[in-house]
Amino acid sequence: MDRSYAARGLLAAGAAAYAVSVAVASQHPGPRAWALHLPGFLPPPARFLVMALLFGAALLLVVDLLRPGASRPSRPEGAPRRSVSRDRPARQTPRTMPLRLPRWSGWLLLLPWAWILWELRVRTLFLGDGTIWLGGIQSGRPSPFSEPLSAATWSGYASILRTLGFPVVAPTVGALSILAGVVAAAILWGIASELTPRTASRAFAFAVLATLGLAQLYFGYIESYPLASVAILAYLWLGLRRARGADHPLWLATALAIAMTLHLVAGYLVPSYLYLALREKRPLHSRAVLALLPLAGAAAILLFLGFKPSQWLVPLNIVARAVQPGHDIAVFAKPYTPLSLGHAWELLNAILLVLPVPGLLLLAAAAGRGVGGEATAPSGPGPDAATVFLAAAALPGLITAIVLVLPVPPAQDWDLASIMILPLAVLGVKVGCSIPKVPLRGTRGVALVLLGAGATLSLVLVNANETSGVHRFETLVGPGAKITAYGRAYGNELLASYYEDRNDYSRALVHAQRAREAEPTNPRYWVKTGAALYNLHRYDEAIPVLEEGIRRGPNRDDAYYDLGNCFTRKGRYDAAAASYREAIRLAGPSADYLNNLGVALYSA
Repeated sequence: MDRSYAARGLLAAGAAAYAVSVAVASQHPGPRAWALHLPGFLPPPARFLVMALLFGAALLLVVDLLRPGASRPSRPEGAPRRSVSRDRPARQTPRTMPLRLPRWSGWLLLLPWAWILWELRVRTLFLGDGTIWLGGIQSGRPSPFSEPLSAATWSGYASILRTLGFPVVAPTVGALSILAGVVAAAILWGIASELTPRTASRAFAFAVLATLGLAQLYFGYIESYPLASVAILAYLWLGLRRARGADHPLWLATALAIAMTLHLVAGYLVPSYLYLALREKRPLHSRAVLALLPLAGAAAILLFLGFKPSQWLVPLNIVARAVQPGHDIAVFAKPYTPLSLGHAWELLNAILLVLPVPGLLLLAAAAGRGVGGEATAPSGPGPDAATVFLAAAALPGLITAIVLVLPVPPAQDWDLASIMILPLAVLGVKVGCSIPKVPLRGTRGVALVLLGAGATLSLVLVNANETSGVHRFETLVGPGAKITAYGRAYGNELLASYYEDRNDYSRALVHAQRAREAEPTNPRYWVKTGAALYNLHRYDEAIPVLEEGIRRGPNRDDAYYDLGNCFTRKGRYDAAAASYREAIRLAGPSADYLNNLGVALYSA
């Protein structure tokens, strides 16, 4: 059987299977199929749009498979066109002046792209650790442990907002990730230009890369990952250019140093950098210096940011603990042991969410390997330098993802997984552009772009709709989810705070109790439950819960304050005054605490 037919058949079958799986998972969305169930949380019009894109893509690939002559070999790059026979007069066509736009006009497309990123920005902070990062940015103390340069960048951006008189709130802060998305689009076009020389294939390669699930990071996402992903994309682009001898290697070393200080996990790119550095046609000592440049650059950046060498081991210790299943620190305990079926299923979810089309192209390339005909990649006895470079980045990234991901709710850790399997996505598009007799253009290219757009749009639309985003997050951390106790407690605490801010105290109580049941030793969840009971005027129930929270965490001023409020409502003013005094002792003389103390003393 013609292997090109096998490759096209695999593309059609894979797209159809993906579309059907999404449709089935969306009927009754549960927590396990979190890469497929997204349309189930959308309102009917948006759900219809997503499913139309997915099934339309599958139908186009089936048509491409069944079309006669679909596997005709494409004309090799640089080959002369077939001349018109001398015995037959050439067809006369009227001369027309084609519309030629200046090259710079393509950059104008970034304006509507930025508008799309803004209009479909995330409406909740349930993705990843957005709540923690926003709180740290507002206070001027974002967590710098494994993302020092990211923390400094977000803090600097917040300072600019304050200087210009803008409030430091989620929409204005999230605009930085939208700016990162605009930069990422320009870099993706550069990567697509390196992957294939054909203009048509280049456009389709760019579209496939632009519709990765990674794009969600640029829709107002508040974390280190938007910045880190841009740095990794820039590194891959410069690496592809360096693989063909363009640019100075210093640019590549600088990009890697910046990527590693934006997020420590970017260290998985070091093997790919060493491959390019050691293949340089330079003396051995020069190559050795090149190999060490990224580490020296990263050290210089850390010193500039005020991180002493003694602090550099902190993120390494975190990583060392993160790879130990069942570690005594609950935040690093995993719901699955490595190499288990459950862990493999969650990793498959991450791949289906982030790179469904590149993954399909990788499988199709394997099916079409060894077919006669011309490919778009340079011919030779083995893989070209660009392919080896991408493979040297993709394999360590995939291994790192297997080891490190899923410390909390698996679906919430997709952002970390996405930047680790990003080189795998670029590799998939590269080999997809090089499948003999199966070029990435025409009907096939349109279908694959539609498939990627449907997959990514479902994730974006869910998070751009507050109701849909909250419903999905409740599913991910609900009773049926296979997650750690920490993940369940942390997720339900976020939901309790969300409903508390909207004065829906009944639902806030439900999630506060779930958080307390997941981690009964954590005093924060006892206090959270007590506060919800107080807001529901259930003072007799709130008092013992708050007292237990104080017993487990005696230095919580908020617990004493809430307890004092309960005593005041019950007319126990002496006990209320004692609680307020303790809150003031712990937190200092705040206006609310002093006012309520005065009321209690007056009433007593």
